[in-house]
Amino acid sequence: MTAKLYHQNGCTQCDAAVLDCRANADGTFDILLDRTAIYPEGGGQLSDTGYIGPSRCTHAREEGGNIWHSCDRPLDIGQCVHVAADEAVRLDHTQQHTGEHMLSGLAHSMFGCTNVGFHMADDIVTVDFDKPLSAEQIAELELKVNEAIQRDEPTRTVTVTPEEYETIEIRKKAKGLQGDITVVYAGGVDSCTCCGTHCQSAGQVGVLKILSHMNYKGGVRIGFACGMRAVLSMQRDGARMDAIARRFSTSADKAVDAVIKQGDELAAMKREFKRRTDILLDYRAKELAEKAKLCGKTRAVVTMEEGLEANELGFLCEKLCACGNMVAVVLSQKDEMLSYRVARSADVSVSMRELIQAVNALFGGKGGGRDDSAQGSAKLNGSAKDSAEQLKAYVYRRLKG
Repeated sequence: MTAKLYHQNGCTQCDAAVLDCRANADGTFDILLDRTAIYPEGGGQLSDTGYIGPSRCTHAREEGGNIWHSCDRPLDIGQCVHVAADEAVRLDHTQQHTGEHMLSGLAHSMFGCTNVGFHMADDIVTVDFDKPLSAEQIAELELKVNEAIQRDEPTRTVTVTPEEYETIEIRKKAKGLQGDITVVYAGGVDSCTCCGTHCQSAGQVGVLKILSHMNYKGGVRIGFACGMRAVLSMQRDGARMDAIARRFSTSADKAVDAVIKQGDELAAMKREFKRRTDILLDYRAKELAEKAKLCGKTRAVVTMEEGLEANELGFLCEKLCACGNMVAVVLSQKDEMLSYRVARSADVSVSMRELIQAVNALFGGKGGGRDDSAQGSAKLNGSAKDSAEQLKAYVYRRLKG
Protein backbone atom coordinates (compact mmCIF):
# COMPACT_ATOMS: atom_id res chain seq x y z
CA MET A 1 0.00 0.00 0.00
CA THR A 2 1.35 3.42 -0.98
CA ALA A 3 1.93 5.89 1.87
CA LYS A 4 -0.09 9.03 1.07
CA LEU A 5 2.10 11.95 2.09
CA TYR A 6 0.04 14.60 0.25
CA HIS A 7 -2.25 14.79 3.29
CA GLN A 8 0.59 15.93 5.56
CA ASN A 9 0.52 19.74 5.76
CA GLY A 10 0.23 20.21 2.02
CA CYS A 11 3.25 18.01 1.23
CA THR A 12 4.32 18.28 -2.43
CA GLN A 13 7.73 16.56 -2.36
CA CYS A 14 9.25 13.38 -1.00
CA ASP A 15 11.73 10.61 -1.74
CA ALA A 16 10.39 7.19 -2.66
CA ALA A 17 11.31 3.73 -3.92
CA VAL A 18 9.93 2.27 -7.15
CA LEU A 19 7.95 -0.90 -6.41
CA ASP A 20 6.68 -1.68 -9.92
CA CYS A 21 6.75 -0.34 -13.48
CA ARG A 22 4.34 -1.49 -16.20
CA ALA A 23 4.40 -0.53 -19.89
CA ASN A 24 1.14 0.55 -21.57
CA ALA A 25 0.09 0.13 -25.19
CA ASP A 26 0.06 3.92 -25.71
CA GLY A 27 3.76 4.25 -24.83
CA THR A 28 3.22 5.45 -21.25
CA PHE A 29 4.25 3.65 -18.08
CA ASP A 30 2.37 2.99 -14.83
CA ILE A 31 4.71 3.38 -11.85
CA LEU A 32 4.01 2.23 -8.30
CA LEU A 33 5.89 3.83 -5.38
CA ASP A 34 6.13 2.97 -1.72
CA ARG A 35 5.17 6.58 -0.91
CA THR A 36 4.02 9.59 -2.89
CA ALA A 37 3.33 13.32 -2.66
CA ILE A 38 1.25 13.26 -5.87
CA TYR A 39 -2.50 13.29 -5.21
CA PRO A 40 -4.53 10.79 -7.32
CA GLU A 41 -7.80 11.72 -8.99
CA GLY A 42 -10.78 10.96 -6.77
CA GLY A 43 -13.82 12.34 -4.99
CA GLY A 44 -14.39 14.85 -7.79
CA GLN A 45 -10.88 16.35 -7.48
CA LEU A 46 -8.42 16.23 -10.36
CA SER A 47 -5.09 14.43 -10.12
CA ASP A 48 -1.86 16.26 -9.40
CA THR A 49 0.85 16.31 -12.06
CA GLY A 50 4.59 16.39 -11.44
CA TYR A 51 7.84 14.46 -11.72
CA ILE A 52 9.07 11.12 -10.43
CA GLY A 53 12.80 11.38 -10.88
CA PRO A 54 13.31 12.20 -14.59
CA SER A 55 9.89 10.86 -15.55
CA ARG A 56 6.99 13.25 -16.14
CA CYS A 57 3.79 12.22 -14.32
CA THR A 58 0.59 13.39 -16.01
CA HIS A 59 -1.98 11.50 -13.92
CA ALA A 60 -2.30 9.40 -10.79
CA ARG A 61 -5.02 6.98 -9.72
CA GLU A 62 -5.70 4.85 -6.66
CA GLU A 63 -6.36 1.12 -6.90
CA GLY A 64 -6.81 -0.93 -3.74
CA GLY A 65 -4.78 1.43 -1.61
CA ASN A 66 -1.94 1.69 -4.16
CA ILE A 67 -1.24 4.89 -6.12
CA TRP A 68 -0.33 4.28 -9.75
CA HIS A 69 1.38 7.13 -11.61
CA SER A 70 1.06 7.48 -15.39
CA CYS A 71 4.50 8.60 -16.65
CA ASP A 72 6.31 9.23 -19.94
CA ARG A 73 9.33 6.97 -19.28
CA PRO A 74 10.11 3.81 -17.31
CA LEU A 75 11.93 3.59 -14.01
CA ASP A 76 13.87 0.65 -12.58
CA ILE A 77 12.21 -1.36 -9.83
CA GLY A 78 14.02 -0.67 -6.57
CA GLN A 79 15.29 2.70 -7.80
CA CYS A 80 15.17 5.58 -5.31
CA VAL A 81 13.60 8.71 -6.83
CA HIS A 82 12.59 12.21 -5.85
CA VAL A 83 8.85 12.86 -6.20
CA ALA A 84 7.67 16.42 -6.83
CA ALA A 85 4.08 17.50 -7.48
CA ASP A 86 3.58 20.65 -9.56
CA GLU A 87 2.92 23.21 -6.84
CA ALA A 88 0.87 25.58 -9.01
CA VAL A 89 -1.42 22.72 -10.06
CA ARG A 90 -1.75 21.50 -6.46
CA LEU A 91 -2.59 25.01 -5.24
CA ASP A 92 -5.23 25.45 -7.95
CA HIS A 93 -6.93 22.13 -7.24
CA THR A 94 -6.74 22.69 -3.48
CA GLN A 95 -8.32 26.14 -3.79
CA GLN A 96 -11.19 24.80 -5.89
CA HIS A 97 -11.75 21.88 -3.52
CA THR A 98 -11.69 23.97 -0.35
CA GLY A 99 -13.95 26.55 -2.01
CA GLU A 100 -16.41 23.77 -2.80
CA HIS A 101 -16.44 22.76 0.86
CA MET A 102 -17.28 26.31 1.93
CA LEU A 103 -19.90 26.77 -0.78
CA SER A 104 -21.60 23.49 0.15
CA GLY A 105 -21.40 24.17 3.88
CA LEU A 106 -23.04 27.58 3.59
CA ALA A 107 -25.65 26.40 1.06
CA HIS A 108 -26.60 23.78 3.65
CA SER A 109 -26.74 26.12 6.65
CA MET A 110 -28.38 29.03 4.80
CA PHE A 111 -30.88 27.24 2.55
CA GLY A 112 -30.98 23.59 3.66
CA CYS A 113 -29.34 22.36 0.45
CA THR A 114 -27.60 19.00 0.18
CA ASN A 115 -24.61 18.58 -2.12
CA VAL A 116 -25.48 15.70 -4.47
CA GLY A 117 -22.71 16.11 -7.04
CA PHE A 118 -19.25 17.63 -7.46
CA HIS A 119 -17.00 17.76 -10.51
CA MET A 120 -13.73 19.61 -11.11
CA ALA A 121 -12.50 20.37 -14.64
CA ASP A 122 -9.54 22.41 -15.82
CA ASP A 123 -11.66 25.54 -16.38
CA ILE A 124 -14.67 25.30 -14.08
CA VAL A 125 -15.93 23.47 -11.01
CA THR A 126 -19.57 22.46 -10.67
CA VAL A 127 -21.57 21.47 -7.62
CA ASP A 128 -25.14 20.15 -7.68
CA PHE A 129 -27.61 20.92 -4.91
CA ASP A 130 -30.91 19.13 -4.36
CA LYS A 131 -32.96 22.32 -4.02
CA PRO A 132 -33.53 25.17 -6.49
CA LEU A 133 -32.08 28.57 -5.58
CA SER A 134 -33.09 31.96 -6.90
CA ALA A 135 -30.59 34.36 -8.45
CA GLU A 136 -30.85 36.49 -5.32
CA GLN A 137 -30.09 33.51 -3.06
CA ILE A 138 -27.10 32.54 -5.21
CA ALA A 139 -25.73 36.09 -5.03
CA GLU A 140 -26.16 36.04 -1.23
CA LEU A 141 -24.41 32.66 -1.05
CA GLU A 142 -21.45 33.97 -3.06
CA LEU A 143 -21.17 36.97 -0.74
CA LYS A 144 -21.23 34.84 2.42
CA VAL A 145 -18.58 32.46 1.07
CA ASN A 146 -16.22 35.34 0.35
CA GLU A 147 -16.86 36.86 3.77
CA ALA A 148 -15.83 33.50 5.26
CA ILE A 149 -12.72 33.43 3.06
CA GLN A 150 -11.72 36.84 4.41
CA ARG A 151 -12.12 35.65 8.00
CA ASP A 152 -9.31 33.20 7.18
CA GLU A 153 -10.19 30.56 9.73
CA PRO A 154 -7.87 27.51 9.75
CA THR A 155 -8.77 24.16 8.22
CA ARG A 156 -8.93 21.44 10.83
CA THR A 157 -8.57 17.76 10.06
CA VAL A 158 -9.36 15.13 12.68
CA THR A 159 -9.20 11.35 12.58
CA VAL A 160 -11.92 9.40 14.37
CA THR A 161 -12.85 5.77 14.88
CA PRO A 162 -16.09 4.38 13.36
CA GLU A 163 -17.61 4.46 16.86
CA GLU A 164 -16.68 8.13 17.36
CA TYR A 165 -17.85 8.90 13.83
CA GLU A 166 -21.40 7.82 14.70
CA THR A 167 -21.59 10.34 17.54
CA ILE A 168 -20.38 13.54 15.80
CA GLU A 169 -22.56 16.06 13.93
CA ILE A 170 -21.23 17.05 10.48
CA ARG A 171 -22.81 18.31 7.26
CA LYS A 172 -22.32 15.14 5.26
CA LYS A 173 -21.61 11.61 6.43
CA ALA A 174 -20.41 8.94 4.03
CA LYS A 175 -21.72 5.43 4.57
CA GLY A 176 -19.80 2.19 4.90
CA LEU A 177 -16.50 3.71 6.06
CA GLN A 178 -14.10 1.44 7.90
CA GLY A 179 -10.93 1.99 9.90
CA ASP A 180 -9.76 5.48 10.77
CA ILE A 181 -12.04 8.16 9.27
CA THR A 182 -10.87 11.64 8.28
CA VAL A 183 -13.21 14.56 8.99
CA VAL A 184 -12.42 17.99 7.55
CA TYR A 185 -13.61 21.30 9.05
CA ALA A 186 -13.15 23.99 6.40
CA GLY A 187 -13.25 27.75 6.85
CA GLY A 188 -15.42 27.60 9.92
CA VAL A 189 -18.46 26.91 7.73
CA ASP A 190 -18.26 23.25 6.70
CA SER A 191 -17.64 19.79 8.09
CA CYS A 192 -17.62 16.45 6.28
CA THR A 193 -15.57 13.36 5.56
CA CYS A 194 -13.09 13.97 2.75
CA CYS A 195 -9.93 12.45 1.26
CA GLY A 196 -8.89 15.42 -0.91
CA THR A 197 -6.31 18.14 -0.36
CA HIS A 198 -7.27 21.37 1.40
CA CYS A 199 -5.97 24.87 1.98
CA GLN A 200 -4.46 25.30 5.45
CA SER A 201 -6.80 28.23 6.02
CA ALA A 202 -9.79 29.77 4.26
CA GLY A 203 -7.83 32.84 3.13
CA GLN A 204 -5.73 30.68 0.81
CA VAL A 205 -8.82 30.12 -1.33
CA GLY A 206 -8.36 33.75 -2.36
CA VAL A 207 -11.80 34.45 -3.81
CA LEU A 208 -14.78 32.43 -5.01
CA LYS A 209 -16.70 33.62 -8.06
CA ILE A 210 -19.94 31.96 -9.17
CA LEU A 211 -19.80 31.79 -12.97
CA SER A 212 -23.08 30.08 -13.82
CA HIS A 213 -26.19 28.47 -12.41
CA MET A 214 -28.95 26.42 -13.97
CA ASN A 215 -31.91 24.28 -12.91
CA TYR A 216 -30.79 20.67 -12.72
CA LYS A 217 -32.77 17.57 -11.74
CA GLY A 218 -35.12 19.51 -9.51
CA GLY A 219 -32.29 21.43 -7.87
CA VAL A 220 -29.52 23.69 -9.12
CA ARG A 221 -26.11 23.21 -10.69
CA ILE A 222 -23.64 25.98 -9.81
CA GLY A 223 -20.42 26.57 -11.69
CA PHE A 224 -17.69 28.50 -9.90
CA ALA A 225 -13.97 29.27 -9.79
CA CYS A 226 -11.58 30.06 -6.95
CA GLY A 227 -8.20 31.74 -6.63
CA MET A 228 -6.45 32.74 -9.86
CA ARG A 229 -9.09 30.96 -11.90
CA ALA A 230 -11.63 33.43 -10.49
CA VAL A 231 -9.32 36.40 -11.04
CA LEU A 232 -8.70 35.46 -14.68
CA SER A 233 -12.43 34.91 -15.22
CA MET A 234 -13.24 38.34 -13.80
CA GLN A 235 -10.57 39.91 -16.01
CA ARG A 236 -12.13 38.29 -19.08
CA ASP A 237 -15.61 39.43 -18.03
CA GLY A 238 -14.33 42.98 -17.48
CA ALA A 239 -12.68 43.03 -20.91
CA ARG A 240 -15.89 41.80 -22.55
CA MET A 241 -17.94 44.45 -20.76
CA ASP A 242 -15.49 47.17 -21.79
CA ALA A 243 -15.70 46.00 -25.42
CA ILE A 244 -19.51 46.09 -25.29
CA ALA A 245 -19.45 49.55 -23.71
CA ARG A 246 -17.14 50.85 -26.46
CA ARG A 247 -19.41 49.36 -29.11
CA PHE A 248 -22.33 51.33 -27.69
CA SER A 249 -20.27 54.45 -26.95
CA THR A 250 -21.16 54.35 -23.29
CA SER A 251 -19.60 53.52 -19.92
CA ALA A 252 -19.34 49.95 -18.60
CA ASP A 253 -21.96 50.58 -15.90
CA LYS A 254 -24.48 51.64 -18.57
CA ALA A 255 -23.62 48.91 -21.10
CA VAL A 256 -26.37 46.53 -19.93
CA ASP A 257 -29.04 49.19 -20.35
CA ALA A 258 -27.68 49.96 -23.83
CA VAL A 259 -27.86 46.29 -24.84
CA ILE A 260 -31.41 45.95 -23.48
CA LYS A 261 -32.48 49.07 -25.35
CA GLN A 262 -31.03 47.80 -28.62
CA GLY A 263 -32.66 44.40 -28.04
CA ASP A 264 -36.06 46.06 -27.60
CA GLU A 265 -35.52 48.13 -30.74
CA LEU A 266 -34.49 45.05 -32.70
CA ALA A 267 -37.55 43.12 -31.50
CA ALA A 268 -39.80 46.00 -32.64
CA MET A 269 -38.05 46.08 -36.02
CA LYS A 270 -38.55 42.31 -36.43
CA ARG A 271 -42.26 42.65 -35.70
CA GLU A 272 -42.54 45.43 -38.26
CA PHE A 273 -40.50 43.45 -40.79
CA LYS A 274 -42.79 40.44 -40.33
CA ARG A 275 -45.88 42.61 -40.79
CA ARG A 276 -44.54 44.04 -44.03
CA THR A 277 -43.37 40.62 -45.22
CA ASP A 278 -46.87 39.22 -44.65
CA ILE A 279 -48.31 42.00 -46.79
CA LEU A 280 -45.80 41.33 -49.57
CA LEU A 281 -46.46 37.58 -49.42
CA ASP A 282 -50.20 38.27 -49.72
CA TYR A 283 -49.58 40.24 -52.92
CA ARG A 284 -47.17 37.62 -54.22
CA ALA A 285 -49.59 34.78 -53.49
CA LYS A 286 -52.39 36.56 -55.40
CA GLU A 287 -50.03 37.24 -58.32
CA LEU A 288 -48.89 33.61 -58.50
CA ALA A 289 -52.44 32.25 -58.06
CA GLU A 290 -53.63 34.28 -61.04
CA LYS A 291 -50.87 32.69 -63.17
CA ALA A 292 -51.32 29.17 -61.82
CA LYS A 293 -51.26 26.45 -64.48
CA LEU A 294 -54.29 24.20 -64.76
CA CYS A 295 -53.09 20.62 -64.86
CA GLY A 296 -56.05 18.37 -65.38
CA LYS A 297 -58.44 19.48 -62.68
CA THR A 298 -55.81 20.91 -60.33
CA ARG A 299 -54.02 24.23 -60.45
CA ALA A 300 -50.26 24.27 -59.81
CA VAL A 301 -47.69 26.89 -58.88
CA VAL A 302 -43.99 25.99 -59.13
CA THR A 303 -41.85 29.04 -58.41
CA MET A 304 -38.29 29.98 -57.47
CA GLU A 305 -38.46 32.94 -55.10
CA GLU A 306 -35.56 35.15 -54.05
CA GLY A 307 -34.19 35.39 -50.51
CA LEU A 308 -37.07 33.75 -48.62
CA GLU A 309 -36.42 31.92 -45.34
CA ALA A 310 -37.84 28.45 -44.78
CA ASN A 311 -40.71 29.74 -42.62
CA GLU A 312 -41.56 32.35 -45.26
CA LEU A 313 -41.78 29.60 -47.88
CA GLY A 314 -44.33 27.96 -45.62
CA PHE A 315 -46.37 31.17 -45.30
CA LEU A 316 -46.42 31.61 -49.07
CA CYS A 317 -47.54 28.00 -49.59
CA GLU A 318 -50.33 28.43 -47.04
CA LYS A 319 -51.57 31.59 -48.76
CA LEU A 320 -51.53 29.89 -52.17
CA CYS A 321 -53.32 26.78 -50.93
CA ALA A 322 -55.96 28.92 -49.22
CA CYS A 323 -57.13 29.84 -52.74
CA GLY A 324 -58.39 26.26 -53.16
CA ASN A 325 -57.73 23.50 -55.73
CA MET A 326 -53.99 24.21 -55.58
CA VAL A 327 -50.62 22.43 -55.37
CA ALA A 328 -47.83 24.85 -54.42
CA VAL A 329 -44.11 24.13 -54.84
CA VAL A 330 -41.99 27.05 -53.64
CA LEU A 331 -38.18 27.17 -53.69
CA SER A 332 -35.61 29.72 -52.55
CA GLN A 333 -31.83 29.66 -53.03
CA LYS A 334 -29.49 31.57 -50.70
CA ASP A 335 -25.82 31.15 -51.57
CA GLU A 336 -25.25 27.37 -51.79
CA MET A 337 -28.35 26.35 -49.85
CA LEU A 338 -31.70 25.59 -51.48
CA SER A 339 -34.85 25.42 -49.34
CA TYR A 340 -38.17 24.15 -50.65
CA ARG A 341 -41.72 23.61 -49.48
CA VAL A 342 -44.61 21.70 -51.09
CA ALA A 343 -48.24 21.93 -50.01
CA ARG A 344 -51.76 21.22 -51.27
CA SER A 345 -55.21 22.63 -50.70
CA ALA A 346 -57.62 20.63 -48.57
CA ASP A 347 -59.62 19.67 -51.69
CA VAL A 348 -56.60 18.12 -53.47
CA SER A 349 -55.66 14.45 -52.95
CA VAL A 350 -52.09 14.33 -54.32
CA SER A 351 -49.61 13.27 -51.61
CA MET A 352 -47.00 15.87 -50.73
CA ARG A 353 -45.09 13.17 -48.83
CA GLU A 354 -44.49 11.45 -52.21
CA LEU A 355 -43.86 14.72 -54.08
CA ILE A 356 -41.13 15.83 -51.66
CA GLN A 357 -39.19 12.63 -52.42
CA ALA A 358 -39.12 13.58 -56.10
CA VAL A 359 -37.84 17.06 -55.20
CA ASN A 360 -35.17 15.53 -52.94
CA ALA A 361 -34.03 13.22 -55.74
CA LEU A 362 -33.82 16.05 -58.27
CA PHE A 363 -31.70 18.34 -56.05
CA GLY A 364 -29.88 15.71 -53.98
CA GLY A 365 -31.53 17.05 -50.84
CA LYS A 366 -33.22 15.75 -47.70
CA GLY A 367 -36.72 16.37 -46.45
CA GLY A 368 -40.08 14.93 -45.56
CA GLY A 369 -43.44 15.74 -44.07
CA ARG A 370 -47.13 14.90 -44.19
CA ASP A 371 -49.50 14.17 -47.06
CA ASP A 372 -50.71 17.78 -47.04
CA SER A 373 -47.36 19.57 -46.54
CA ALA A 374 -43.64 18.75 -46.65
CA GLN A 375 -40.32 20.57 -46.74
CA GLY A 376 -36.64 19.98 -47.41
CA SER A 377 -33.28 21.50 -48.30
CA ALA A 378 -30.21 20.78 -50.40
CA LYS A 379 -26.66 22.05 -50.78
CA LEU A 380 -25.89 23.13 -54.34
CA ASN A 381 -22.72 23.76 -56.30
CA GLY A 382 -24.30 26.32 -58.63
CA SER A 383 -27.66 27.72 -59.74
CA ALA A 384 -30.83 25.70 -59.27
CA LYS A 385 -32.60 27.45 -62.18
CA ASP A 386 -32.32 24.61 -64.73
CA SER A 387 -33.33 21.96 -62.20
CA ALA A 388 -36.27 24.13 -61.13
CA GLU A 389 -37.52 24.10 -64.72
CA GLN A 390 -37.25 20.29 -64.75
CA LEU A 391 -39.21 20.19 -61.50
CA LYS A 392 -41.92 22.41 -62.98
CA ALA A 393 -42.32 20.07 -65.96
CA TYR A 394 -42.44 17.04 -63.65
CA VAL A 395 -45.13 18.53 -61.40
CA TYR A 396 -47.28 19.51 -64.35
CA ARG A 397 -47.07 15.98 -65.82
CA ARG A 398 -47.75 14.39 -62.44
CA LEU A 399 -50.91 16.42 -61.85
CA LYS A 400 -52.22 15.77 -65.36
CA GLY A 401 -51.90 12.07 -64.64
